Amino acid sequence: MAYPLSSEVTPGQPTASSQYNNLRRDAVRLGQADLDSLDLSTYLKGYTSGIVPVVLSTTRVRVPYNASNPPRIMINGCMLCAVTHTDLAPGLISGPAATWYIFAVRTPGSPYFSLAVNTSPVEGVDQRLIGHLNWTGTAILSTVNYLSSGVDLPAAQYDSGWFAVAVGSTFTKAHGLGMSPSIVLLYHSTDAAGTSEAVLVTSILSAAGVIKNVVGITPSSILADAGITAGLSGTCYSTRRESGSGYWRILAWR
Repeated sequence: MAYPLSSEVTPGQPTASSQYNNLRRDAVRLGQADLDSLDLSTYLKGYTSGIVPVVLSTTRVRVPYNASNPPRIMINGCMLCAVTHTDLAPGLISGPAATWYIFAVRTPGSPYFSLAVNTSPVEGVDQRLIGHLNWTGTAILSTVNYLSSGVDLPAAQYDSGWFAVAVGSTFTKAHGLGMSPSIVLLYHSTDAAGTSEAVLVTSILSAAGVIKNVVGITPSSILADAGITAGLSGTCYSTRRESGSGYWRILAWR
């Protein structure tokens, strides 16, 4: 079927019911018949993107803002977004240990959303349940995101590219994810283009016979320590390859 069904009109052209109806079908159902397609509002009712509740402090949570994947959510037929971090207001969580449910909240007259919590998971009229937090009675232990798509892992949200490494160095890479990444992978290559076999680096020799892990993370950076040995295993210690030089590449996901 050709889309759109409607066509441009010229000044003074009589209004035809078919033109109006085609325009309505284009706008509401992308040109499809009523029985063949949901309307766009119903179809997009469950739409979300970039909504990841994380622990902000002992009593607050945040949905971080990321310019490359800004938080977006549909609530009660309204398309909402965030243009900065969205934080839960102070003083809303207290009492004995419990599960507190996290909601994105629509405020009429605003295209942005706020956050609320409740010990009940039931959504209000202008609310979307986005996850829950585990409250110990004194602090938030962790959060659980309900909006994970369950699809294959997307392309890395941070990619350092290949960079030269040598023993005795710490490499700090600003990842720009707005939060500590949940997945970080470090690879080693023997050439700057990464055309050789890429080896996953999980450990190095920091001294003779001393095996240590490599990567640390913060909300702003990924840090990777090469070993201090002058031998072959300060940048890669693996059954696939050992090296004291070469190139690293860091991939990370929120």
